[in-house]
Amino acid sequence: MKKLLALAAIAIALQGCTTNLIEGQKQELETYKQKGLAVEERNPKLAAVLGILPMAGYLYDGNYVLAFTTLPLYPFLGPLWMPFDTYNSAQARNYYATKPHVERERSKAMQANDRAMDDKHIDDVTYRRIRREIEDKYSAY
Repeated sequence: MKKLLALAAIAIALQGCTTNLIEGQKQELETYKQKGLAVEERNPKLAAVLGILPMAGYLYDGNYVLAFTTLPLYPFLGPLWMPFDTYNSAQARNYYATKPHVERERSKAMQANDRAMDDKHIDDVTYRRIRREIEDKYSAY
């Protein structure tokens, strides 16, 4: 019984060791998803399902070193810990792919607006209105 309790305590403690996004990052990613700007390199749910199998979730997430270094832990903690870790890792990967994508798209839109102003295709009022629209579209808040 003591061994089972110790194993459960270790599993619960290891949940805090997973690659987690902080709350603000989760909110940003959700906002980008709602605006259709999120990049999904990996499916977090699929990563979690694959995390039940030895190495599979980490290989799917692209964490090749973790796939091999956590293999000895699999018999003890794998099914309890790895699905959470691979889910969070996929979510983090998507977040860190989305941030530069959104910034590139925002920058392109701003440059196009600047060019239109420089070429005298739009007036100052229109330029400012478009600039606000761009900021609203690409803002995470």
